[in-house]
Amino acid sequence: MFSIPVTVKNKNAMIDMFETLSHFPKQVMVLKNGDNTVDAHSLMGFLTIDESKPMELVFENEPNEELKQAMSKFTQSA
Repeated sequence: MFSIPVTVKNKNAMIDMFETLSHFPKQVMVLKNGDNTVDAHSLMGFLTIDESKPMELVFENEPNEELKQAMSKFTQSA
């Protein structure tokens, strides 16, 4: 498994992240938020996530560079 910590500031940013991930339909991934885990391809699931808590995008396999680049605007800066 491979994971990327992600962060968003509001529900609009959550929808933006969902739309970004929708361009990668063959990638198996889930979004974890505390005890809540949702399918990263489910808009309804995304809307149940509390964006004020830390989130982690978990992949079955390491994502390709195109997906990593697309997600860079949502990754936590060190």
